[in-house]
This record gives sequence, structure tokens and C-alpha cells, in this order.
Amino acid sequence: MDNIGQLIKQISNRLINDLNQRLKKYGITFSQLQVLLIIKDHHKMCQKDIAKKLKIKHTSLLDILKILERKGLVLRGTNEDNAKYSELFLTLEGEEVLNKLDFGKDLTQELMAETLGYASVEEMLSKFKEVLRRLEEGNPNGI
Repeated sequence: MDNIGQLIKQISNRLINDLNQRLKKYGITFSQLQVLLIIKDHHKMCQKDIAKKLKIKHTSLLDILKILERKGLVLRGTNEDNAKYSELFLTLEGEEVLNKLDFGKDLTQELMAETLGYASVEEMLSKFKEVLRRLEEGNPNGI
């Protein structure tokens, strides 16, 4: 019997690689895209919270932010309410990159729906959310 964990990891890796290939023409990676989207939606969110939301180390986020700043897609500024926190902003160029991307379709979900049927995908999505919730609670077996 195949190991479902390994299979999910292989699918995830292939999807991320595919997305990185598609994003090359915009000059960004999937990790950079995730950060840009969070900044777009939550520009007052502190860096520590962004790292937590992405489930990455703070130092990894800092590396991504340096790259995005070098590319001219993000700016850091001082928080008006608390000077020890910096705020992140998309530049016009950063906004243009996001505007060029088509977020209308979730290609992963479309592929799975074509393969398994929409009802199966919705059920799997629900089950995966439950597995993730249990893992985050530190209770993977539901005990």
C-alpha cells in the first residue's frame, strides 16, 4: 500500500514546482507571491505574524522580504503607533505584478475536480481541513 503522506508531499512539490514555473514570467516565486498577497491584504500585520501565518521562520521571511525589496515590489516603513514595528507596503510595481496574475481559478482544485469529480474534491477539502486542525491542535489522532 502506498504511503498517503508521501503521496501528498509529492503532489504538493509538483504543484509548487509548476506554479514556480508559471510565476517566472512575473519574476517571482511562490513563496514571494504568498508574502505579496499577505502584504496586500494585511499591510499593518507585523513581520512576526506574517511568518507565523505562512508557517515559516522569521529569518526565512526576512530573506524573502530582502529579495522583494531589491526587486522594487515592497517597501518597509515605520509603524506610526509603535516605532519598533515596521509596516510593509506594496510598491506600484508590486501591485502591478499582482494585478497581472489571474486568481480566478484554483488550478489545483480544477485538476482534482476533473480527476475525481467536484463532490469528492469538496469532501476531501473538508477532511484535509480537519486533519490540519487536529495537527495544529497537537492532537492528530483525535484523542
